[in-house]
Amino acid sequence: MNMKRLVPVVVVAACLIAAGCEPEIGPNGIPVVGEGPLECGRVAAQIHVVQGNQAMSPVVGEVVEVEGRISAKFIDGLGGFFLRSESGQDDQDPVSSEGIFVRHPEPLDWPVGSLVRVRATVAELGPAPDTQTALIEIGALVRCPGKAVVPEARPVVAAGSEPTDWERFEGERIAVAGPLSLVGNDDLLRHGSLIVSFDGRDFTPTERHIPGQDARALAAANLATQLVLDDARLDEFPKQLWHLPMPLSPDATYRVDSQIGGIDGVMEQRDGEYRVQLVAPLGSVTHAPRPPKPPDVDGDVRVGSFNVLNYFNGDGAGGGFPTPRGAQSLASFKRQSAKIVAALDLLDADIVALMEIENDGYGDTSAVADLVRQLNAARGKERGDYTYVRPDVERIGEDPIAVALIYRQSRVQARGAPAFTLQGPFAKWSRPPLAQRFVAGELDVVVVANHFKSKGCQDAAGPDQNQEDGQGCFNATRVDSARTLAEWLAGDPLAAGHDRVLLVGDLNAYGNEDPLRHLLSRDYVDVVAEHNSEPAYSYVFRGASGRLDHALASTSLAAHVGGAGEWHINADESPGFEYDEPDYDRRALKSRYRPDVYRSSDHDPLLLGLRVKPQVVPPAAAN
Repeated sequence: MNMKRLVPVVVVAACLIAAGCEPEIGPNGIPVVGEGPLECGRVAAQIHVVQGNQAMSPVVGEVVEVEGRISAKFIDGLGGFFLRSESGQDDQDPVSSEGIFVRHPEPLDWPVGSLVRVRATVAELGPAPDTQTALIEIGALVRCPGKAVVPEARPVVAAGSEPTDWERFEGERIAVAGPLSLVGNDDLLRHGSLIVSFDGRDFTPTERHIPGQDARALAAANLATQLVLDDARLDEFPKQLWHLPMPLSPDATYRVDSQIGGIDGVMEQRDGEYRVQLVAPLGSVTHAPRPPKPPDVDGDVRVGSFNVLNYFNGDGAGGGFPTPRGAQSLASFKRQSAKIVAALDLLDADIVALMEIENDGYGDTSAVADLVRQLNAARGKERGDYTYVRPDVERIGEDPIAVALIYRQSRVQARGAPAFTLQGPFAKWSRPPLAQRFVAGELDVVVVANHFKSKGCQDAAGPDQNQEDGQGCFNATRVDSARTLAEWLAGDPLAAGHDRVLLVGDLNAYGNEDPLRHLLSRDYVDVVAEHNSEPAYSYVFRGASGRLDHALASTSLAAHVGGAGEWHINADESPGFEYDEPDYDRRALKSRYRPDVYRSSDHDPLLLGLRVKPQVVPPAAAN
């Protein structure tokens, strides 16, 4: 036995018994900890020293004694509480935090504001470097005498310039008057969280910039200005969203771009994100308005594009549920269909390209036939004149979903047979594109419905793996899809005898990613970008808005485009307004569901207008 190692412990233990004796200070600048009973008021490790001024604590793994006031308790939700340095003990360093999490899953009756002393081990929770400094493995814990005094929340009026700037608040209770912009609501039902930003709507980096330095800079800027507002619970699908001032409903939508103020909570780092674990409901929410009608587009022929969120109609006769990718019951399908039909009816397009519709052929019981039938019934005899393009095959490709084209027979005429290709990536990954020639008076145009491979990483290999450039997995396949599509159309597969081509659909690539840039290099024009002064978007993912859905016109057709835009009825909406809910929450579904257009899908539909005569730009205006 090494007797020398026992000496410091014996000395400290004896010191703890002797009145007025101060403990030994170790080489790390904090008191050496003994094993005796805790004594309030003695010299303790300062919280800011334990936290340090870097991403991780400088004393990880060491046993320390800390004294501070309970700033928030989350025993049932997070399995612990937060301590804040006693008033007057701050180091006045804005980079170091004065708060820390104490893991303590057992019941604790002491009120918030109690002064406590704890002996525990310093740890970093979570995968490095995005960890939370905490005290774990409590050896002793006592409440110190005196009245409970709730520590004041640290006001936060602005974000920093780097994501790591939030580290200075880790473990502290903060107050944000706001208002901040709500930029993400997709995790509200599952985990009770919302994403807010100090900088308004945040955009997907590769929507605004070519993958590279500028895109990486925007990604960092987004993280620097965003916070996750959480409900201080770890369970999934909470039955009550206690932190919302009003329950999620058609009257309180919590759409993206809503303004949120009065934020009171504790900053922590969990799951790689800086989260504010709320201690009180949000103080105020100004809900963003819902757009009641599609964008106004000038033109003689209206063309739409709509991802219909796995529209599967079972066996087409009321059975066949649950389906592989869509509705889980006939009742769910009826709710889904009502929303899709409502959206298509108000979109009022003469030609519509559909994505994510069941690939079950073109017979009377097929999904596309079912949708057209219901749409026509809703529109009535005079306006219900839609039909659908019928390739002369049983089905296109082997994917469970396909693209489709529907159109109003009184407005446009389909000329000749449709065409599709199974070349290259369209044989397996991307859904085969469907092309049809349409004529309306003097306007003769080829419309092509598209749906490229998604960004998910399942089965990704080789160059399709995530290259960490912001474009996700299967980017190589999407580039190959763009190249194959352009080459196929260059061969005039419909024998149209002209090059007026419109590509529409879900390309699963943002506006400055490689697939889009390849198509633009082949003399296609991004007509949505050309006709909108505001940044366009059709999809919101993890707090960032961007376009996965596109309309690209060949150069000769671009002059016919009178306007183009998205109808923001879906991307900004909470998934809570969709047609289905997990079985646990049938009452919430009943209270939230409406057979209206909002959250009929997770993608916004596009709409553009084509003029029969091309627009002639005067020379002076062109200059």
